[in-house]
Amino acid sequence: MSDITQALALYDMAGQINRLRFQLRALPAAPAVPHLDSVTAQVHTLAGILTAVSDQVSHRLDLSSADAKKAVVAYSAALVPLGEAMTELGRLQAEVTFFNFTTHPSYRNSPSDLERQRRHVSEIIAGCCDAADEILEVAADELQAAAVELASPPARVQAAAPARTPGPVNSAQAHPAPATPPPAVAPRAAKSR
Repeated sequence: MSDITQALALYDMAGQINRLRFQLRALPAAPAVPHLDSVTAQVHTLAGILTAVSDQVSHRLDLSSADAKKAVVAYSAALVPLGEAMTELGRLQAEVTFFNFTTHPSYRNSPSDLERQRRHVSEIIAGCCDAADEILEVAADELQAAAVELASPPARVQAAAPARTPGPVNSAQAHPAPATPPPAVAPRAAKSR
């Protein structure tokens, strides 16, 4: 597997993480409590990303190239923030579930108390979303940085190599004489009428 292929795979995974961040930001803002179905969908999406990253690590462990090893390091580094984000989304899902099936029925007959509970849980949910977003940003940035590193070495090598001229170089070619400035042009006299 070439370094460009490895880099594209890393970019793709970072893109999946950024799409999940966008979906998290699309959840209803406080004091609304998001639907359990939408939260569960985000949890499933992140679980799929975690599984895919873990599979990438397992797949590349069998490859012996230096680029594959760099990709393994990048994917492995992303597993930590992805796991932390899963903790935040799990907490978010638990809060929504508890509110829907325990808090809401308990306070149904007391609208003011229910509203207070709704605000409380929405603050927790907002905190979980913000934390998950920041953590996922770290994971996406790490994967993108690794992709850039894998994709750019040939360009760096070409840029670092000195330009070579064909054939032998004589001293006149190596140190050309400085260009002489053009002679000063005298300003034209204005025509008088």
